[in-house]
Amino acid sequence: MALSTAKHEKFYETSGSGADKVSTKNLTAATNGWATEKAEGCSKYIGDPILGPLIYQLQQMQDEIDYLRTEISANKDKATFPGLGTSGSTALAGDTTTISGAQASAITANTAKTSMALGTSGSTALAGDTKIPAFTADDTSVANTTKSTAITFGNFTTTVVGKSTTYTLPITVAETTVVTGSKPSTTTLTKTATLTLT
Repeated sequence: MALSTAKHEKFYETSGSGADKVSTKNLTAATNGWATEKAEGCSKYIGDPILGPLIYQLQQMQDEIDYLRTEISANKDKATFPGLGTSGSTALAGDTTTISGAQASAITANTAKTSMALGTSGSTALAGDTKIPAFTADDTSVANTTKSTAITFGNFTTTVVGKSTTYTLPITVAETTVVTGSKPSTTTLTKTATLTLT
């Protein structure tokens, strides 16, 4: 915030050639007169009932100015504010890393990912609209015969009749038998059922 415009004005000038320039003679006389008064503690003025209070207030203002000069000088002498570092008494530099190198590397690696792999294998995730694949099981306990059973679920449906709501889930079970050897054959047996849920 900028300082407001000063309201005070100089009593005289010590340079230039204007009419407000003080003469060397008068300035020397005033300087010597002040030295004499100061040596006596301005006793003539401080003891005057009219000038005394003014001298007192001038001294108060001078003390205040001296205090401000001390504070300004202390702040001006600082090389940095308040000093950069990583301790409790310093400020962090603008380019200070506030996480560990391992954390930064992990973030970079994660950002580099373009997408999550979708699919139906063990190393991928199912898409939200993926139908549940059929369950299959093989049986080879009989020589030259392989039986494969597949269970498939249909769409879950809701039926409302009056105040009654019924939930159904169709299931299809298919068993395929493959016989090898002298009389090879393949047969499929399919059965369906509907589960009613309440």
